[in-house]
Amino acid sequence: MIKWLSIILGVTVMAIGLNSFLEPCSLVIGGATGIAVISESLWGIPMSITNLVINAPLLIIALRLMGFSFVKDTLYATLLLSLALEATKVIPPVDTDIVLSAVFGGILTGTGLGLVFRFGATTGGSDLAARLIHRYYPAFSISRIMLVLDVCIILGGAFVLGLTPAMYAVVTVYVLTKVIDVILGGVDYAKAVFIISEKSDMIGRQMMTALKRGATYINCKGMYTDREKGLVLMVVSARQIVKLKTLAESIDPGAFIIVNDVREIRGDFR
Repeated sequence: MIKWLSIILGVTVMAIGLNSFLEPCSLVIGGATGIAVISESLWGIPMSITNLVINAPLLIIALRLMGFSFVKDTLYATLLLSLALEATKVIPPVDTDIVLSAVFGGILTGTGLGLVFRFGATTGGSDLAARLIHRYYPAFSISRIMLVLDVCIILGGAFVLGLTPAMYAVVTVYVLTKVIDVILGGVDYAKAVFIISEKSDMIGRQMMTALKRGATYINCKGMYTDREKGLVLMVVSARQIVKLKTLAESIDPGAFIIVNDVREIRGDFR
């Protein structure tokens, strides 16, 4: 139930982004929806119809080659998106400039796609086409094929609708990609900290007490100095980084500290 509520909410939010922000400004973001924006802008063909016309043959081919279990979620999401595109037409386009349309259109479409992707479904288009092409040309990765397809669609939009909307569409694609990352990976990113020091055992124990976080200690050796050292690995929240670095440097001013972003954590962290 949660899965389908998420998909329904996702395609609805995505449809609002397309109808209220992207299509009025002719912002082509790639995929079947990008072609749908071009069709409606040029010939007035509803995006819902174009979405179905493009995805129907892809779904039929995928059904014959890969079976119903592979395409069922994408089939349902595609149908729901077309319904949502029609239902949300009652919402008037937002009267704003192309910059805000690019940004907020990207936020809404990215949120919608993120909710759909979170439960393993897609809305078809370049994703499904790339999977089918990859089946016959395995030397090319799915992500690379998708990139080529989307770039071709965006360039097509630039050719028929103008260069300026296409340039802003790149902004939209960047925003929606970042929003999808947030939806799938979470907004509260953690930090992985590596501390190399001759006093790393003391540093690790002090930080465990001060930060209430676990730590992993690894014996190591500096190849340049040829001296025995220790490496402490900790995963902390972003707001604890300043306190961690201050504490480590107070114990060993020469400690070597590396901080990396962590996008996903499994296990007891929070």
